[in-house]
Amino acid sequence: MKKAIRNLIIGKDVFIESRNEFRHIMLSGQYALLALCVIVFFFAMEAKHGLSVPVFVYSVSGVLLVISLAMHRKGNHCTANTLLFPTLNMLLFVIVSSEPITTFGFLFFFPLVIGSLAVFNYSHRKFAILFMLLSLSLLILSIVGLFSFIPFREYSQEVIQIAALRNVIIAFFLSVMAVYLLVSLNHHMSKQLEASYQQTKKLNEELDRFVYSTSHDLRAPLLSVLGLLELSEGSLHEIEMQDYHRLMRSRLSSLDKFIKDITDYSRNKRIEIVKEDVFLQSLANDIWESLRYSSDASGIEFINEIPQELIVKNDGSRLRIVLSNIIGNAIRYHDHRRDRRYIRLYHQLTDDSFSIHIEDNGQGIAPEFQVKIFDMFFRGSEHSQGSGLGLYIVKETLAKLSSTIQLTSNPLEGSTFSILIPLTEV
Repeated sequence: MKKAIRNLIIGKDVFIESRNEFRHIMLSGQYALLALCVIVFFFAMEAKHGLSVPVFVYSVSGVLLVISLAMHRKGNHCTANTLLFPTLNMLLFVIVSSEPITTFGFLFFFPLVIGSLAVFNYSHRKFAILFMLLSLSLLILSIVGLFSFIPFREYSQEVIQIAALRNVIIAFFLSVMAVYLLVSLNHHMSKQLEASYQQTKKLNEELDRFVYSTSHDLRAPLLSVLGLLELSEGSLHEIEMQDYHRLMRSRLSSLDKFIKDITDYSRNKRIEIVKEDVFLQSLANDIWESLRYSSDASGIEFINEIPQELIVKNDGSRLRIVLSNIIGNAIRYHDHRRDRRYIRLYHQLTDDSFSIHIEDNGQGIAPEFQVKIFDMFFRGSEHSQGSGLGLYIVKETLAKLSSTIQLTSNPLEGSTFSILIPLTEV
C-alpha cells in the first residue's frame, strides 16, 4: 500500500535523492489524495441526506488536485504545492462557511496551517507564511460567518453530531501526520549533524596525522639524497659512485611512490565514480607488466586465474589503484627464502556475492598488526619500505565503491586479500 501511494505521487521509476525533499513531496501528495477522498465522501454523504451538493466547487477542486498530483509526477514539486494549498483553503472555506459552526469544519484549517509549514522547505518559506496567513484569514471569516459562496445548509441535530465527530477525528489525524513529518525531519537532521560531526572529527584527526607524516616522509628521502650527494662529491672511486647512485635512485623512487600515493588519495576523495566495463584479467595483467621488472619482483610467478570473459561494471581507475597497491605489497614483502614464490589471483561467484582474491606465499602479517594495516601511515616496523598509505588508500577507495576488503594471513606462510564487490555491479 505504501509503495503504491509512493508510485502514484512521484512515479514508479523516479528516485529522489534527498530524504527531506522526498518526505515533503509525499506529505503534499498525501494531502491531495486525502482531499480527493474527502470530496468523494462529502459528495456521497450530502447526496444521501438530500442536501444541496456544490457540484461545481467539488468538480473544480478535484480537477486542481489531480493537476497538483500530475505536477509532482513531472517533478514540478513547488508548482504542485503552490496549486495545492490555495485549492484546499478555498474548498474548505466554501464548505465551512455554508454550514453551522457546530460541525467544527473550521478545525481543518489547523492541519492546513501545519501542512503549509511542513511541506515548503526553508528556501520557499515565503510561500509557507503566505498560505499560513491565508488559512488563518479564511478560518476567521468562516467562524464570523459574514458571507458564503453557496447557499447556507441547515442540518438536523443528528447530522451535526455525526459531522462534528467526523471532522474532529479527520482534522486530528491530519494535524498529527503533518507534525510527525516535522518531528521525523528534525530527528533525521539531528542524525545527519551527528554523522557530519563524527566525519569531521575523523577528517581532522587524519589531517593532523597526514600533515605530520607527510612532512616527515617527504623530507626524509630528500635529506638522504642530499647526504649521498655530499658523500659522492668527495669520492673518486667508480664503485662507490655506483653505490651512491643506486641509493639515491632508491630514495627518489620511494619519494615518487609516496607522492603517487598522496595523489591517489586526493583523487579518490574528489573525483566522482565512473562506471564502465572492466575486464579484470586484462587489468591485473597490465598491473603485473608495470611491476614485474622491479628488482623485488625477480623470481616471483604471477598466476592469474580470473577468466578472460569476466567483466564487472565498476570504476576501472579505482580498481587499478586497489589491485596495484595489493600486488605491489605482495612483491615488496615476498619471502626471499622460498624456492617458489608466487602471487595468485582468483575469483568466487555465488548467488549473492562476488569476490576477488589476491594470494601470496610471502612473509605474512602478524596477528597483532592485522587490525592496523588499513590505518593511515601504519608501518609494521621502522624498516618498512612503504609509505604507510597504500592499504589505507585501498580501504578508502573500496568504501567509495561500496565494496569491502578482508585479510587472511599467517606469519611465514603468506597472505590473502579478499575484495568483496556488490553482486549488482558484476
